[in-house]
Amino acid sequence: MTKKEITEEASLDARVFKDFELNKYLQQALDEKGYETPTEIQIKTLDAFWSGNNIVGQSQTGTGKTAAFLLPVLNSLDTQKRAPQVLILAPTRELAHQIRDEVFTLSKYMYMKSMCAFWGQSKRRQIEQLEKWPQVIIWTVGRVKDLIDMKKLKLSDIEYFILDEVDRMLDMWFIDEIDYIWSRCLNLKQSLTFSATIPLELKDLLNRYMGDSYESIKVAPQKIVASKVDHMFMEVASFKKFDVLKWMLKDHNEHKTIIFAETKKLVDDLAQQLTADWFDAIALHGDMDQRDRFKTLKKIKNNDLRILVATDVAARWLNMNQIDLVINFEVPRDPESYVHRIWRTARAWAEGKAVMFVSWDEYSAVHSIEKRNKMTIKKVDHEGNEVQRTDQKRRWGWGRWKWRSRYRKPGSGWWGYRWRGNSRWGWGYKGKPRSWWWSGGGSRWGSSTRRPQRRSSR
Repeated sequence: MTKKEITEEASLDARVFKDFELNKYLQQALDEKGYETPTEIQIKTLDAFWSGNNIVGQSQTGTGKTAAFLLPVLNSLDTQKRAPQVLILAPTRELAHQIRDEVFTLSKYMYMKSMCAFWGQSKRRQIEQLEKWPQVIIWTVGRVKDLIDMKKLKLSDIEYFILDEVDRMLDMWFIDEIDYIWSRCLNLKQSLTFSATIPLELKDLLNRYMGDSYESIKVAPQKIVASKVDHMFMEVASFKKFDVLKWMLKDHNEHKTIIFAETKKLVDDLAQQLTADWFDAIALHGDMDQRDRFKTLKKIKNNDLRILVATDVAARWLNMNQIDLVINFEVPRDPESYVHRIWRTARAWAEGKAVMFVSWDEYSAVHSIEKRNKMTIKKVDHEGNEVQRTDQKRRWGWGRWKWRSRYRKPGSGWWGYRWRGNSRWGWGYKGKPRSWWWSGGGSRWGSSTRRPQRRSSR
């Protein structure tokens, strides 16, 4: 079997979940959740899994990747066998917990057990859970390695090995741990890896354990991003952003909202100020205690709170459904972060709205986001009406080789002239060499009279 690549160019399949060979327990759970039509990544993963191929999937956050690998794996479990059969690795505790919740939902009517383990929990409790022989284990990388070294976890019965968000694992320097764990899964039937990008280190790892016998599934993110979210930005001065934010939250008082900020301090400040102004807001960032983070996510999931103020920790790995509005209080520094942020409001086939506050010095970051994601973000006024965009650089008269004063006509004195030559510092006024200028060949104030030389005292 040679590597086969499936791209976005293929037309969308019209099949529903009932057209696939899922057992009656999974189908009952899907019907209860109201899921009828699978997403594209789910259709292609199910087809590839039934063919018996290893799978490398590339798809954007929010397209249903978790259900894409869980449905075929749960369908293939031997529920009579009391031993771990599925190992799922995740880069963070939040993502591991999220996958565990999805396993609970889909396996609601199946006679099976699962467990989730990560740093911060008692090892003794995790070992006790292992002794109950769960069929599915969802763990973070470090904890798996610890229990293998303690000889409390054996991977000889693992048949399905799944790596979720594997590119983030490599960013967190888990490449050696993944290699260590994968090498001990000696009786694998299939391996599935899912990632937004495929870095070089991952390709080397895939070639080592999969060879060329895997199927690559790729769903292009650009089309998804542009089609399902209403993108817009407002031109707002930095000192007015909080007032505009309060106005927007009042105008969308029925919407569940996520507000993204760049720093943890700003997240805390915004949440405190909004709470003081009687908004039901709460903060979420990486410096919070793990227990507090889980409590926050539970409140948002149960609709106990309407507004979440977060850093990018909530953008990539957290599954929060029914988010109506995403507000970028600042323009993201990384163009790719914008995609992960706005996908909080476009889970699966849902639609949403994303608004970004842009000050005059953030326009270049907006252009980077549009170029990176091949999209155009419309500009709106504070009433939500679309207005014509104006290039900020052209508006102020800036250019690559000239600088015009806002207060003088071009050519009227010192500020009106342009620099010429190879370098601003290598050539001087009106194209003359700098040495000529400073030696008195031309007056700094526009006169061509040579400065008188100072006479010697002799």
